[in-house]
Amino acid sequence: MRIIGVDPGLVSCGVGIVDSLSNNKGHRDDIKFIHTEVIKPPKGDLSKRLLFLHDHLVDIIKRQNAIVMAIEDQFYGKNVQTAFKTGQARGAALLAAARCGLDTTLFPPARVKLAIVGNGRASKEQVRHMVGQILNLKQLPSSLDCSDALAVAICRAFTPNLVNSA
Repeated sequence: MRIIGVDPGLVSCGVGIVDSLSNNKGHRDDIKFIHTEVIKPPKGDLSKRLLFLHDHLVDIIKRQNAIVMAIEDQFYGKNVQTAFKTGQARGAALLAAARCGLDTTLFPPARVKLAIVGNGRASKEQVRHMVGQILNLKQLPSSLDCSDALAVAICRAFTPNLVNSA
C-alpha cells in the first residue's frame, strides 16, 4: 500500500511517501521509503497559494501512485493565525486526496509522535531520528517538514485497519 503523508503548511508543506509492504500490522521491517519533498507555495494571494498546494499534491499523488493519504491534524496552536492557515493548507490536501480518490486519515501530532518515538511529546528532532531508523535511511531528511510527513505516513502504515477518518 503506497501512503502519502502530509505535514500541511502554507509556507512549507512536507510530503513523504512510503510503501507498506504487507498487512501484518505494520511492522517496521515492512515499510519502505519511496519519496519526500517540500512544497513551497509562492507568497501572495491566499487563494493562489492554496491552488498551488492542491495542484502540486495532485501531481505528486499521480506521479507516485499513492492510494492512501495521512495528514497531520492540528487541533490548536499557540498562534491563532498560524493554526488557521495550517487548517486551510490541510483543506487543500484533503481536496487533493478527494480529487484523486484516496482514502484519508487525520492524525493528531501527539499520536504520530507516540507511534514513531513512543512519546507523544517527543521533539521534531527525535521524530526525525526515529524516521531514519524505521526507514533505514543512510541520511536523515534535511527538512523537519519532510521527516514529519514521513512520520505521518509511517503512523498510517502502523495502523492498517483504519477506515477513512477525514
